[in-house]
Amino acid sequence: MSFPPAPPGPPPRRRMSRAIALWIVVMLLGVGAGAYGFGRMVLGYEAYALQSENMRPTLAPGERLVVRQADEVHRGDVVAIDMSAYAQPRGEGISVVRVVGVAGDTVACCTDDHLSVNGKPLTEPYVTPGYEGLFQFSAKVPEGAIFVEGDNRGNSDDSRFSGPVPRSGVVGFVVATGTVVTPRPLAPVTAFTDAGLPGAPFEDTTLSGLRWWIVGGFVLFVAGFIGTIVTVVRNAGRRRRAAAVPPRH
Repeated sequence: MSFPPAPPGPPPRRRMSRAIALWIVVMLLGVGAGAYGFGRMVLGYEAYALQSENMRPTLAPGERLVVRQADEVHRGDVVAIDMSAYAQPRGEGISVVRVVGVAGDTVACCTDDHLSVNGKPLTEPYVTPGYEGLFQFSAKVPEGAIFVEGDNRGNSDDSRFSGPVPRSGVVGFVVATGTVVTPRPLAPVTAFTDAGLPGAPFEDTTLSGLRWWIVGGFVLFVAGFIGTIVTVVRNAGRRRRAAAVPPRH
């Protein structure tokens, strides 16, 4: 007695090739790197537009600024502050100024038309020429506060008139002009360290690095995408050629 042939079994399941899996991992790494860089850039930095002339010639009115959250503040830092935080506020909004004294410093004017900190005269090439010393004053910076002035000393409402600013009134460091995507880093000044005062101004090195995370992530994603497509096409071609070969008897 003969039996009919057994029905054909289910076709073998196709497994994802290792090459495709590898390219997909490369794409995912690219997405992760790009998202990390973009997220840090968006969440860690803010954009401002300078409204006044108080920071000429360093910064011009209307110039776009990139600001990051402030940690420890140093002499020479350019910072964005809340104007209502002055000891004697005379306005509201955000003002961009330079830190010339930190807690414990004595800021005075003027020694041979030069601002002095703790008795040490400063040479400030970033100040508008002719406005280095406008009037005599001397101020002791209290604990937890900073003393700020605009680089345009002849047209700046700052600590000379409104008193020191508490540390909590600092919105952030001005680290660059332009945008977070196309920043032009703001060069730190050396006037204070040249005068023998400790503590160099803050210099941001993170922003430019984040751009490389985004660029690198994009490159990895594109490479993984192209590699996946090429591998899928090649595998499909091999299967077609294999199916075209007649079976041997």
